[in-house]
Amino acid sequence: MSNENGSYELERFLQAGSDALTDNITERLATTAANGLEVVDKLNDPDTKAAVLAVLDILTDLQRSGALSSLSEVVDKTANQKFEGGILTTISMLGKPEAQRGLQLLLNVAGCVCKEKK
Repeated sequence: MSNENGSYELERFLQAGSDALTDNITERLATTAANGLEVVDKLNDPDTKAAVLAVLDILTDLQRSGALSSLSEVVDKTANQKFEGGILTTISMLGKPEAQRGLQLLLNVAGCVCKEKK
């Protein structure tokens, strides 16, 4: 009788699992699986794979050097910073070496991006 009871419990468990898989959940699972397969398919492209691995290597280096933590701190500091003043304050900031280096960095990045697009 205990075997029949265990079989009945297993049948109830499977029925409950089947009932829980509504059409909406099934559709979401199928969409998630399809998206996952699309990502895997894109990773089969050698250029995409090389790009992803290069980005991961760069992120690893940034993490090891502590640069990611520093960047996070800069983002937090900037988000909480009050910006006061007008155009004259902005112009006076342009005289600071760190502002000039930052602008030069942005100009160099823009130059690289524009050169690559040609």
